Amino acid sequence: MTGWTEDGLVRSWRALANRKGTEDWRFVHLTKLGYVSIEAGCHFPLGLEALIVCFPNSWKIDTARLPEGKGFDVINIDDETEFIDSHAIALIRRPEGTSEIFTVMVVDILRALESAAVAGHREVLDAFIERVKEWQYFMARSHRPLTCEAQVGLFGELWLLRQLMNTSLGSDALNCWQGPLSAAQDFHIRGGAVEVKSTIRSGSFLARINSIEQLDGEKSPIFLCALRFEEVVEGMSLSEAVTALRVDFNSVGKNRGFDALLMVMGYIDEHEPLYSRRLALKDVKIFRSEDEMPRLVRTALPAAIRSAAYILDLDALEAPSIVLDDLLNELGLN
Repeated sequence: MTGWTEDGLVRSWRALANRKGTEDWRFVHLTKLGYVSIEAGCHFPLGLEALIVCFPNSWKIDTARLPEGKGFDVINIDDETEFIDSHAIALIRRPEGTSEIFTVMVVDILRALESAAVAGHREVLDAFIERVKEWQYFMARSHRPLTCEAQVGLFGELWLLRQLMNTSLGSDALNCWQGPLSAAQDFHIRGGAVEVKSTIRSGSFLARINSIEQLDGEKSPIFLCALRFEEVVEGMSLSEAVTALRVDFNSVGKNRGFDALLMVMGYIDEHEPLYSRRLALKDVKIFRSEDEMPRLVRTALPAAIRSAAYILDLDALEAPSIVLDDLLNELGLN
């Protein structure tokens, strides 16, 4: 895997930004996934960032499957000599689209394409179209204030992000935060993963497991981190947690990527006055997703069951829990 980052893409686009003569495009090669070639591009006269995915001419591509643009355009490139022997499909940021969100989107698509390439070359085409459709949906939806449950969920993920920043990862912990990008777990850390569940309820801790893969995925080890918060005057608000992390990421030049992930999560600054509830951590329980952990396991399910979501009562688990330091040690971060 290449380890795509927002900063790396921004550097590539910055290098392409100086137009030469009357050219419409400038390109730089990024990688090749089997028969599929991927380029970064800059489209003039406005100098808009672009990602170009080039499929072999022999592959039959139904252009009707290409989604319409929302914040970015999806077009075929037919008149550039660099792509004369391929189907070149470009994602181009629209002038009104934010560069931060576009950059995060491109990194997510690149990671999805790399994962699909492991399964087979033709899988890359389907993964590309489906991932773009998912981003189209995100771009088109209206951004309402986060629900109370969503606020607590985001607060919990930011809490763990802070803990990871205090390890050897430092600011690179931001690259581990994969929940906003529809990953099976909230954090991918080296070979392992951590799913975060948060609540402020005083009763049973009922956690919704959104997929079979959330606790039985390819990552190893997988941990379920259960955070119980309480509302207290001396606690921290969601807005304060965001502000504190922004200061830290701004100091290392990663504030744009952090803000983009917040936007994907539905956190919009104009809603900040609604996020004044002050929370403090009351309890942490961390479970290894292994034999003693009750969960759905793909190999134990009939092949006809393709997907499932379920509710897990975390207070009823008899599996032993570990502390945060144990989790960090097992992930090689201490």
